[in-house]
Amino acid sequence: MREIAFRPVVTQEMKEAVIRALESGRYIRTDPDSDSEGKRFESELATFFRAPDGRVPKIANLSSGTAAMHLAWLVYGVGPGDEVIIPANTFSSVADCVWLVGADPVAVDVEEDTSNLDPDALEVAITPRTRAVMPVHTAGHPADMDRIMAIAERHDLLVIEDACQAVGARHLERAVGTIGAMGCYSFVQNKAMTTGGEGGAVGSFDTEKVQRVFDLANHARGKGFRRGGRGGVSVPKRSRGVSASPTPAGGRASRGGGRAGDAYRSVEHDGVGYLYRQSELLTAVGRVQLRLLPGWIEERRRWAEQYHERLADLDIEIGLPAERDYAYHAYVRFQIRAPRRDDLKRFLMERGVQTKVHYPTPIHLDRLYRERYGAREGQNPVTERLAQHTLSLPLYPQMSEDDVDYVVRAIREFYAKIPTPVSASV
Repeated sequence: MREIAFRPVVTQEMKEAVIRALESGRYIRTDPDSDSEGKRFESELATFFRAPDGRVPKIANLSSGTAAMHLAWLVYGVGPGDEVIIPANTFSSVADCVWLVGADPVAVDVEEDTSNLDPDALEVAITPRTRAVMPVHTAGHPADMDRIMAIAERHDLLVIEDACQAVGARHLERAVGTIGAMGCYSFVQNKAMTTGGEGGAVGSFDTEKVQRVFDLANHARGKGFRRGGRGGVSVPKRSRGVSASPTPAGGRASRGGGRAGDAYRSVEHDGVGYLYRQSELLTAVGRVQLRLLPGWIEERRRWAEQYHERLADLDIEIGLPAERDYAYHAYVRFQIRAPRRDDLKRFLMERGVQTKVHYPTPIHLDRLYRERYGAREGQNPVTERLAQHTLSLPLYPQMSEDDVDYVVRAIREFYAKIPTPVSASV
């Protein structure tokens, strides 16, 4: 039985990067300004996301895409009483991160051919409570950002992009994630970059917001903490009833409770923080992968084009992924819309072809959100049909032309056994 499944890319340079980071003895990064794998990775990512006009976003290196989304909502002050519009056809953390800051996720329908947020559905869903929208660049295809940004501007909405599936994709020559107020990125096994584990980032031209994300990800260790850690003394605004320490012999007491350079009360956290910082070891792998990423995407696009050609030649009503005129598709996944999807998936597995069903339960029909908001079937019909028909075929840089042909032949064989396939079109 031939096996065709995802295989991570592992190079000698990646192995050497891990050894370099291990031998450095420095596995975590707590200071945003000191030289580190993380600081260099942020600079390299910023260059990778450079805008056509030459502007370079500021980047915060994080532990996951979920961490990126959670902190993005926090730093922009989204919270209780706010509604955030998201696509119903997406990963659960998109809704969960809205929920975690106390806001209400509003899941709306998507476009059939891209699986991305439908701008028409977005505009209909806006209410006086709507504060923000999160377009998701699904499977590597950019959302229709021109229309989404125009709607957001008319209604004064914040736009945070979920570019977790689309690192390297572009919308009219702009890197996805650099069009709205902030972009969120993910690096993990089922994405274009893996970092050899979990990873994420945020990017924005609002440098203060990105710095705040970094600080929150590092236990809310902001300027006051760093100043004290470097030998300065933090000065509390108010002692809140805590007695000052005695003045040391021969010294002068600071308002913070000790002499300049003393450790006691020399640092302060500037809020409630999180442990969302990234490992230096995984970051070292990510730096190597970032240099390889453009070539990997071109290979993905090559195999996607071959899938398009081969599957279009079959006399089967299979829906193929679109690539709009404005889009440079990164093809993190090649998603088809297939009649008798679940039977096809089992058939392909018997022939050694590993496939994946993404989002079989739409966000609005998942238990928490169904019970909380009373959602029902039929509310987002395109999303619900996609949940029944979408299947992701194998797609990774190291595939060969023979691999693609083998998958297509197996699909042809399956449907040859069915006299009249049921259409998966919507």
